[in-house]
Amino acid sequence: MKNESRNEQRFENMVTVMIASVAIWVAITAYYQNYASNISDQARRRAQQYSIEATKHEVNGAIQFSYEWQSAFQTWEELGWQITAAQQVGDTAAEERYRELQNRIISLSKLLGPEYFDPDVGWPDSGKYEADTYLVEATRLSETYLAESELGNFTDNTADALIVQITLLTVSLSLYGLSMALKGRVRWLFIVVGTGIVGLCMLWLGWSLLELFIRPEVDPEAIQAYADGVGLAYQGRDAEAIDKFTLAIQENPYYAKAYYERGLSHYSLGDLETALSEMEAAREQGLDDTSINWNLGWTYYLTGQYDKAFEANERVLSGRPEVLGVRMNQAISYLVNGDFQNAQAQYDVLIDEAVRQVQVARSQNAEPSASLWYYMDAGALDLQNLIDSLDGNIKPWTQAPSPDLVRGDHAAVRQFALEQMKRLKESTVALEYTGQLPTAGDSIRLEPFVFGQITGEDEQGFITEFEPAADNIIPFGEESFTVEFTYSGNAPKEMLWKVYVNGYEDQSLRIVDKTDISGGSTWYKTFGYEFTQTFILREGEYLVELYADNILVQSGTFYVQ
Repeated sequence: MKNESRNEQRFENMVTVMIASVAIWVAITAYYQNYASNISDQARRRAQQYSIEATKHEVNGAIQFSYEWQSAFQTWEELGWQITAAQQVGDTAAEERYRELQNRIISLSKLLGPEYFDPDVGWPDSGKYEADTYLVEATRLSETYLAESELGNFTDNTADALIVQITLLTVSLSLYGLSMALKGRVRWLFIVVGTGIVGLCMLWLGWSLLELFIRPEVDPEAIQAYADGVGLAYQGRDAEAIDKFTLAIQENPYYAKAYYERGLSHYSLGDLETALSEMEAAREQGLDDTSINWNLGWTYYLTGQYDKAFEANERVLSGRPEVLGVRMNQAISYLVNGDFQNAQAQYDVLIDEAVRQVQVARSQNAEPSASLWYYMDAGALDLQNLIDSLDGNIKPWTQAPSPDLVRGDHAAVRQFALEQMKRLKESTVALEYTGQLPTAGDSIRLEPFVFGQITGEDEQGFITEFEPAADNIIPFGEESFTVEFTYSGNAPKEMLWKVYVNGYEDQSLRIVDKTDISGGSTWYKTFGYEFTQTFILREGEYLVELYADNILVQSGTFYVQ
């Protein structure tokens, strides 16, 4: 009986010691839980502050730049046009007044100061002004906000883990307490389970403390170098930007955005393989959003790595099928890979999605996003660039794989590209102006365009003389050009003229024309700036397209040089 009493006493003493030890462990865990929570709270408060400051800095900077550009610079430029007009009519007094006003504006504007503006050049360095005024600092504040938020989330997760540990330790205390109220072997089951929980919590606490003490800290040097790189890249100073991004990575080897931006700078410098390596490094560091996969898919397309292009594009389209730009990249990648069936399927999905977006917008009495028309035009331009590459007609703006990287039959690829380009262009025009896809209209046939200048008109304004441009070249310095077009068949109800300069549409030269041309077969259309004495046609390649009732019926090219 005495032995049993002594054993019971020893058991109770042992359990008491275990309860006391666990209670101390609970206190230690609670301390570190409070420590982690404090770090998290402080990081979140700093993050909120940086977020507010970043937004304020960017908004204020954008407003200031808008004022400087739209008010100061544009007023200065308009006065320059007045000076030109005064010179042309010989009004020296007016010319002097306008010059005085220009000088006065220069003295009131930072953008027109010597650091950003040379009056002899006549165009301010807006990129440097924006970078210096707000872009770099807004980027630094925004990146600091993200870093502080990441720190807050990390320590918050650690604090949550410690709360779970405290709960488990409390369970073990309950099991120890219950064991003292029981007899026999069952009490040892409670002891073993409780001790196992304590052991698990001890190991878990060790891991949690290791994470807490080696937590990712905000690296202001890396962030500043990254922000400086963003500012330099914005100005087109990519080689200098690469040095800054490299410095940021040296400070923080896990800085995903720095790898990505360094990749974009290498892309801008034409080093596509290095650009791909850098962007993939950014993905390895956790940056895996629409933007990076979009650029990866496009760059893999340009370098002929089509399987990887498909994968990158699909990472976007699987979650965001409405992103038309990526859909176009996927379609053209299938095309150059010789997979016409999948290319056709992608273009079909693309057109259907464009129709859906237009219908949704119009059902809400709104217009589709301007990006819809931009990406539709960009997809057509990509096909034209591919055609130019296959034809060996490389232009400064051409972006396409070299012909040796095109795996399909070149003639078949070229024909498919022509058909889909026409389809995209017609669909874009019809959706923009009617909200529906184009339908086959009345037959109309046009002779090739003749470009030149009108040289004679009668008293009623009818054209009597037209001088074609020799070799389709209009001399630099002209204010306008005229298209002579001859058609046969049924006259269209509406004509849309689009003019592309160096590959991109000049919206100011677009004309919607409802003139009844049924009274003759040969007509003229003039484009340009004859309404002013200041503007002239800029140098480059001009592509003119004519859509008759939304159907592309003719196009032609001339040059200003």
